[in-house]
Amino acid sequence: MNLKKKIYQTIIIILLLILIYAIAPVLHPFAMFFYANPIIIEVFAIFALIVVVWAYKNRSLEALKHTATAILIISIILSPLLYYTNACSLTTLQKEHIPNNIKDFQKLDFRNGGYLRVLPKKVAETYMISSLEYPRYTIGEVHITTFNNSMFWFSYLEPDGLFNRIILKSRGVFLIPANTTERVIIRKEKRIEYTPGQLITDNLYWKLYRFDYFADYGKPRVVVENSHIYTIVPQIKYKFHLFYTTPYWSGIVVIDEDGNMRYYSKESALKKFGSCVIFPESLAKRIIESQNYWKNSTIENILNLWLKHENEIELVDADGNKQPYLIMVNNKPYWIFAVEPYGRAYGISKIFIISMAGKVEECKFNEPKIGPIKGMDYVQKALPTYDWDKFEIVEPLPIFVGNKLYWRYVIIPKSGGGVSKIVLVDVDTGEVKIFNSTESYKAFILGKSVKKSKSVVIKEIITYEKFGNTHWIIVLSNGSYVDLSSENMSADKIIRISNLKVGETFNISN
Repeated sequence: MNLKKKIYQTIIIILLLILIYAIAPVLHPFAMFFYANPIIIEVFAIFALIVVVWAYKNRSLEALKHTATAILIISIILSPLLYYTNACSLTTLQKEHIPNNIKDFQKLDFRNGGYLRVLPKKVAETYMISSLEYPRYTIGEVHITTFNNSMFWFSYLEPDGLFNRIILKSRGVFLIPANTTERVIIRKEKRIEYTPGQLITDNLYWKLYRFDYFADYGKPRVVVENSHIYTIVPQIKYKFHLFYTTPYWSGIVVIDEDGNMRYYSKESALKKFGSCVIFPESLAKRIIESQNYWKNSTIENILNLWLKHENEIELVDADGNKQPYLIMVNNKPYWIFAVEPYGRAYGISKIFIISMAGKVEECKFNEPKIGPIKGMDYVQKALPTYDWDKFEIVEPLPIFVGNKLYWRYVIIPKSGGGVSKIVLVDVDTGEVKIFNSTESYKAFILGKSVKKSKSVVIKEIITYEKFGNTHWIIVLSNGSYVDLSSENMSADKIIRISNLKVGETFNISN
């Protein structure tokens, strides 16, 4: 009987281990909480050792009755311990990412060759939804991505509904250039094996956790190269410091449309994908949070945040566009943060810039500048006739023109159906500059007027969608016409074509 019992117990243990392995990706957040906070395991181990030794010494099971009491004590002391270890982690992280102070931003080119971010996320999402033509599919979460020196809003074309998510695969991606306010839609239709919107074993993160379990992963970003769709996911790992850990960017995982995964180290990722979003957004935010832990010791930092608030900063979010902001600088993506002093102030005191290599730079202001929330008041005052019940101000972005800082806002209908105006607010004076078109806004940023030299007058422009891509038929005054598709065009040419107007001239050779 004892043998049978042991066999049954062994079988049950094996089945439990198989079950745990099978559902391990589901348990990943729980497991990583303990992994990233070793103090929890260490405290439990100490208490377990005390209970076992006490029970063995007294040759009694009575000690086990005190287990509940021990667990209660552990729960009481863990909360302040976790707060302290989090402060230790941030203190160490700050020492690893001390910002390089810069006096101005003249060496950083925010113009990006004229390819500026102007289309808000809400409008891009509305354009995508209105272009859906498959009843069994919908769009997933909308994020911004960069490749070929351009920015795109993108979303996976995901199965819609529980049953469809079980039996269907993703059908491709929507891409909308972020540097035009026109309704330009690019749809790449391909079967994609793993995406965030699919269920269980087809889910992107399920596969990532199978690929490397003891790591966290950032938001996926799509890159299109030679008609192939690749998903780039930043990977975050942890350094151990006895009873706490600090996160660091270890590299990226690249997944092709067929589901093949490949890991690139930090160095390899920067070399091959340096113009893409490869540094994790969540880690960038954690690094800025750590800048409040600038004193030498953890206790000093905790006391400063509780009592003195010396040099304490806060992140400001003016609307649904949460910080950090993603902006192209020197033709590469950067995370940008605008922070305000601690308290009820609405002025920014510093600008932080984090490159895709994780290098942190900051620009301090002698006096607080107008912040993104206060800047909205200036916009509303400059447009008193606007019906703000029907329109809204969205996506404040810090923009440098020369060495002058502006807040850039976009005014859109609350339905998200388009862009009404682009507005700049001078952070020093509150002066408001209003632009009715993308062309005039870009001309101001570039410091020159936009000139077009074409050869044939445009008589009519017909825009339509086919197979999910925007098409243009440009009828010319000489009796000819040009049929163009966004699927086969570069981002800069899409922008130029979408901005053409009847009566302008068109160079046929273009």
